[in-house]
Amino acid sequence: MDQPLTGDRLDLRPLSFVALVGFAGFVLVVPPPSDDIPVNAVAFWLAWMLCLALLAGRGLWRPSTAYLVLFGLFHGGLLLIAAVRDVDLFADRDIAWLYHSRVAEATRLVILGMTAFALCAELAAGRARRPAATTPSTVAAGPLADPRGSGIIGLVVEFTGIGIFTASVLGAGGFGLLNGGYRDFLAANESNELLGYGSLFIGMGAVIAINSGGRARVAGWLAFGAHAVVAFQVGGRGEVLFPLLAMLVVEARRGRPLRPLWTVLGVPFVLVLIALVRTTRLPDGIAAASTLWSAPLDAVAEMGCSLRPTAEVLDWHASGEPFRHGITLIAVPVRLVERLGGWHGGTAVLDDRLFNVEIMDRVGPVGGSPVAEGYHNGGLLGVVLLLGAIGLAVGWLERRPATLLGHSTVGVLLLPLLVQIRNSFAPVPAQLAVGVVLLLVVREVAKRPRDRRPISPAQPGRREDEAQSATPREAAAPARPAMARAAVLGAGDRQTS
Repeated sequence: MDQPLTGDRLDLRPLSFVALVGFAGFVLVVPPPSDDIPVNAVAFWLAWMLCLALLAGRGLWRPSTAYLVLFGLFHGGLLLIAAVRDVDLFADRDIAWLYHSRVAEATRLVILGMTAFALCAELAAGRARRPAATTPSTVAAGPLADPRGSGIIGLVVEFTGIGIFTASVLGAGGFGLLNGGYRDFLAANESNELLGYGSLFIGMGAVIAINSGGRARVAGWLAFGAHAVVAFQVGGRGEVLFPLLAMLVVEARRGRPLRPLWTVLGVPFVLVLIALVRTTRLPDGIAAASTLWSAPLDAVAEMGCSLRPTAEVLDWHASGEPFRHGITLIAVPVRLVERLGGWHGGTAVLDDRLFNVEIMDRVGPVGGSPVAEGYHNGGLLGVVLLLGAIGLAVGWLERRPATLLGHSTVGVLLLPLLVQIRNSFAPVPAQLAVGVVLLLVVREVAKRPRDRRPISPAQPGRREDEAQSATPREAAAPARPAMARAAVLGAGDRQTS
């Protein structure tokens, strides 16, 4: 079970805190050497493990731990694999940037940003504990009186997203994409802003559906599984990985954490699938074949290229380019105001205020990174402030109450932050706004009053309508012993008088 360390178990978080702060201070003063990949890899992974030790001490499936796991894989995966394997095995991808003189400085920025996230997340979470499991017998105690209403909303949103994704696949070539058409899929949907919201709806809808329990939970998982099969075939790794992690975090909060055995078996299985997906991400679908043993390492290397945007941004500003002073972080709201004011600045694919657009134009399809975007806007201070703010937000999510609405809030708002690990920050404010609106709708629809008694766990086969019809009789039953006691006490009073 995903439980905090209590009782007689030794709490190593204070020691982890001291070690993490000390190591980050050392890296700040003495950056790793620029020409030694193994030393850079050791520095990164030591800092990552210290951050995980600080956060995972109160639960492996807490939101901050989930964020940090993905952050480490995407920013340090290739660095580690290149340190322990022959570089000739990466002939099917461009890794010349890994030997760039800016990689050591990029590693330093990642370590400091990761440290800021971990410390702020732990600070914001405070003394929050793992929420108690939400079972059918405790549903009525939360603010959502009718979880079936939230389940319907979740499924409607999820299937809407699946419909948008399916239409985008069909418009880009249909079943022909299943044989390795990831680049064709991206090219056909380059200006399709609706596709991003389709993927968002799939994840948010699935979170709400599974959190509602019952048939909605089963339907939500089945629909997401069917979508994942197609998305993996097309080459959409993030479309599956980010929502899946948010869903597992919500399941853990509901008292259904992934068992350690399934975690041990599931992680390599997912990595093998990611290694297969990489064959669709290269020109003509050609990639070096992976063996069963090398596939997980190939997957980690495939994921771990988010260090490159940071190295590229460092190079830009080393040549004298000015910082962007936060414009890339608020580009989407600014564009909305421009559109409403009638002086819009053109299509999104040509607006270099969007960090993903600038990276695509100047480097290519290498994704994004909060570290790179933070530095692009304000240097080292920008990295610390952006990652610290994300840590505070994720820590705040961990303090949400153990109710159906609280669990949905965690999953819905965590998802955009997970997606941003590998992408631009610009759409995050709009995505969070969509999530808030969706949660308000869920709250209004699902809080309809229902005069019902929770089903007793001892009677799992009892229908809900039977429990409701029996409520008046059962509620009156406890009054009889109380009346009998009052009569006895009254008789005693008369006898003493």
